[in-house]
Amino acid sequence: MLNREEIQKLPPLLTPQVLAEVLGVPISFCYTLVRSKGFPSFRVGKKWLIATDKLMNWIDFQADSDEGKKTEEQNE
Repeated sequence: MLNREEIQKLPPLLTPQVLAEVLGVPISFCYTLVRSKGFPSFRVGKKWLIATDKLMNWIDFQADSDEGKKTEEQNE
């Protein structure tokens, strides 16, 4: 998994292989992600690409969504 400084140095477009390193997950999981609705990825020919800035926004949104769920669960 990359630290914050390394993440800031990432190129504007990532491959699923780099995404796996960034997220610290298996490559097979990354291919599931890139195919999922709402994930910031697109295809160029047969190659999947992920926009780094949109990925960071997606991660922030996921983290915020999980925080909301945790707060709701604690209130129950």
